[in-house]
Amino acid sequence: MILEPECIGCLFTQMLKAFKIVKPDVSRDLVISAQKKLMKFLLDSNINEIAAPIVGKFLYRLVAETINVEDPYRKQKKEYNNLALAYYDDTKKIVKNADDPLFEAIAASAIGNTIDFAAQHEIDLINDLKNFTPQNFSINHYDDFRKELNKLAKLEGTLLILGDNTGEIVFDKLLVETIKEIYPNLEIVYAVRSAPVINDSTMEDAEEIGLAKIVKVIESCPVPGIDLKSATEEFKKYFYDENGFILSKGQGNFETLHNPDQPSNHELPDKNIYYLLKAKCNLMERIFNCAKGDLIFKQSSLTP
Repeated sequence: MILEPECIGCLFTQMLKAFKIVKPDVSRDLVISAQKKLMKFLLDSNINEIAAPIVGKFLYRLVAETINVEDPYRKQKKEYNNLALAYYDDTKKIVKNADDPLFEAIAASAIGNTIDFAAQHEIDLINDLKNFTPQNFSINHYDDFRKELNKLAKLEGTLLILGDNTGEIVFDKLLVETIKEIYPNLEIVYAVRSAPVINDSTMEDAEEIGLAKIVKVIESCPVPGIDLKSATEEFKKYFYDENGFILSKGQGNFETLHNPDQPSNHELPDKNIYYLLKAKCNLMERIFNCAKGDLIFKQSSLTP
């Protein structure tokens, strides 16, 4: 999807927030200089053909260059993974003992995307998961997802999972384990970013939390979303593989894949994409006709 009016102000808010997180003592002059460069980038870009996460790549690279740090969120990412790992065993027990372990694993993966590990409050993930029901999704196409998995397993096809954030990747690992247990003939490929960007997961994170030991992990692109212009050839091979479908995690991936009828920097594959995300902004409220904070599990070709 292309940039919408709601995106412009949000991008500048993200930049200021990033500086406050990674270098609170950064000077006023450096911040304003970075903001002016972002303004120029937007003015020089065709905003009818560019998605917010593509701008995000430029934005967060600019932040890194301004403070002269290659991976500004490195410390926070390790903290996110370690905090999520502390909940892994208890979460796994709940998933294994559930009436429908696959749905419970998807719920854990969705809840993992909603937790703000940096916030100063007690994380109540276990209680949230125990009380999770299908009604917790504002849009819920789980039944279609399950049916499609059943078909794909018989064909010995491939499920491509597009990963999102650190911390969240720990619960994605549990989802992968659950799917592998139910569908042992199904190939699962998990895609991470090909370079550090914000707090998104990279190959280092996949190896650190043990995901790379149980499933094939590949690198996608150095963008907080999907940009086929900068994607690896290996990623494009699985992205366009006709014998499979895609589970897309998070808002950034959604923003770069949604609405193929609009001009974009890539063509979508001829297969279904399931979006699993939290509606985190006013634009998502408008697109999904939901409230900010709602959880979404939507198949790309189905109406809510």
